[in-house]
Amino acid sequence: MKKMIPSHHNQLENSTIRLMPLSVFHEKKAEVHRDDHYMFIIQRIGDFTLEVDFKTITLKDASLCFVAPGQIHQYIDQKNNDGWFLFIEAESVSELHREILDLYQWLHQSVSIKANDLLFDLLLLLEKTEKETTLYSPSIETSLADAAIGIIISRISEEPTLQIPQKGQKYNITRQFKKFISDHFKSTKQVQQYAQLLKITPLYLNEVVKEVTGYPASFWVQHKILWEAKRLLVYTTMDVKQIAFELGYDDPVYFSRFFKKGTGTTALEFRVKNQDLSHHHH
Repeated sequence: MKKMIPSHHNQLENSTIRLMPLSVFHEKKAEVHRDDHYMFIIQRIGDFTLEVDFKTITLKDASLCFVAPGQIHQYIDQKNNDGWFLFIEAESVSELHREILDLYQWLHQSVSIKANDLLFDLLLLLEKTEKETTLYSPSIETSLADAAIGIIISRISEEPTLQIPQKGQKYNITRQFKKFISDHFKSTKQVQQYAQLLKITPLYLNEVVKEVTGYPASFWVQHKILWEAKRLLVYTTMDVKQIAFELGYDDPVYFSRFFKKGTGTTALEFRVKNQDLSHHHH
């Protein structure tokens, strides 16, 4: 029997948006899990440490972070902090915002912001709106949440090392390429195959993707496969051969070589090193 990664569904209790204080998780032990919605952490003061897809993210004082649907995460530690969790159903996030968040996912999911950032005022307004029963309407809440996501994206994209263009042909090609990877990575492993799907040359695809993201197309294909492999190694009881087949490899030996080349460790070594994560509660 396979032990699968816990997935939290309908946590929003049949609403599309929920704003909660960070303090709600101070006394609660959160298991490793994945959600079917977006989670934004907006912190005003204090410290917050969490792990997202094997990467530790530490928020210090005024800062923010996002976790996309499907990303495995776990709360590690919180200390003297104040702020909010903003949970939003994926379908309620505008397509443009989803596309931009998808481009930043794994590369850059957190950023420090100013103590007097406009975002804090907006969330206070959203909080008051939720409590004001005579004023409350879903459209007002949705508009405020959409504005909040827009500001969050602006803050993340202000990072000088990561100026991703958010419009134009190259951006559209990269966005479509990443969507194709998500949909086809188990059956399609070669950049040339993705270039054919996009009706462009492999050379041009690599050039465009590297210009937009800083990494060549092959990096994103391998990255997706390796992250899925890591998730399955740590959070399921499938053996390496089963994982290879699950990810579309007919030859488990080839898959093992691919994993070691991409991570610097064998699949079994990675599992042993990280096995505590699958049952460790903080």
